[in-house]
Amino acid sequence: MQTLMQNFRFALRMLRRSPGLTVTVLLTLAMGIGANTAIFTVDYATLLAPLPYPQPDQLVMVWSKIQGSRNGVSAGDYLDWKRQSTVFQNLNAWSGTSFNVATKEQPEFIQATTSTVGSLRMMGDPLFLGRYFLPEEGTAGRDHVVILTHKLWAKLGANRNIIGTTLRLNGEPYTVVGVQQPGNHDKGDSQLTVPLVFKPDQINHDFHWLLVMGRLKPGWTLQRATAQLNAISPSVLEATVPPVYKPDSVKHYMEYKFAAFPADNGFSQLRQEYESPLWTLLVIAGLVLLIACANLANLMLARASARANETSPDPVDPIVMAIALARR
Repeated sequence: MQTLMQNFRFALRMLRRSPGLTVTVLLTLAMGIGANTAIFTVDYATLLAPLPYPQPDQLVMVWSKIQGSRNGVSAGDYLDWKRQSTVFQNLNAWSGTSFNVATKEQPEFIQATTSTVGSLRMMGDPLFLGRYFLPEEGTAGRDHVVILTHKLWAKLGANRNIIGTTLRLNGEPYTVVGVQQPGNHDKGDSQLTVPLVFKPDQINHDFHWLLVMGRLKPGWTLQRATAQLNAISPSVLEATVPPVYKPDSVKHYMEYKFAAFPADNGFSQLRQEYESPLWTLLVIAGLVLLIACANLANLMLARASARANETSPDPVDPIVMAIALARR
C-alpha cells in the first residue's frame, strides 16, 4: 500500500509538471469514452434493454407481415384471436388518438392512447393513484373514464384527490380513475389513456390500425404462438382480396401472414429499420476509442524516449545495438 501511494503521488507530480500533456491525454480519452458511451446508450435503449415490467420475456408484439414488412393488425383479426387463441394469458390492443383537454388555464391539444381495458393491467405496472379500467368500462356508454400519465397529472396541479373528478375531453366529461407511475410512461407523446371500444364499421380484416401485445402462457414459444395466430385467421386472404381482383392480384397478398415478436421498449419499428446502422455506429465508436488509446501509447512512448537520459547514464542507441548484433 505504501508503494502504491508513492506511485500515485509521483503520478500527480508528473501531471502537474506537464499540463499540456495532461490536457491532451484527458481530452483524447474523453472523446473516445464519450462517443462510446453515447452510442452504447442509444443501442442499449433501442436494441438490448428489457421492458420495465414483471416477466418481460412473456410479453410479445403481434404484427401482420405483408411481403416481409411489419404492419398493424385489423380489429377483426384481433377479436378472432381474443376469442379463440389458447397461447396467451392476455391479449390487448391499442391505437393512438388525440384530445382537446380543458384545463384551468386554457384548452390544450394532447396526444393520447385508446386501449382495451386490460392493457395496463397486463403489463403489470402498478398505478400511482386510483385503479385500472374495469371490464365493463370497455363497452359503449360506460367508456368515459381516463387514466392520466404522471406528467399530465403534475401539469394539472398534482392533486392527490383527483380520482373521481371530471376532465373534459373534446368537450365531453370523462371521470379520472387512475394516474400512472412516473418514469417510462412519461417519456412518450401519449399523456392519457381511455378505453378502446370498437364500432361496428371498424370490425373488419382490411384496415390494419391496431398495435397488439400479448402475454404468453408459460411454456409457449414465439414459433408456436405464430403458428396458432395464422391457424386462427386462415381466411384473411379471402377477406382481403376483393373477388373482382381474383385471381390476377392474389399473388400480391400471398405473403400476408402474422408473426409474434419479443416485445421491446416501444422501438419495434425503429429496431427493424435501424438495427444494422446502430451496431455499425457502435463498432465505429469502438474503433475511435482504440485509435485514441494507440495515439496515447505513442505519445507516452515518445515522452519516455525523450526522458531516457534521466534514467540511464549511458544510453545505448537501439539502432547501433541492432547493427552490432547483425555483424556477429
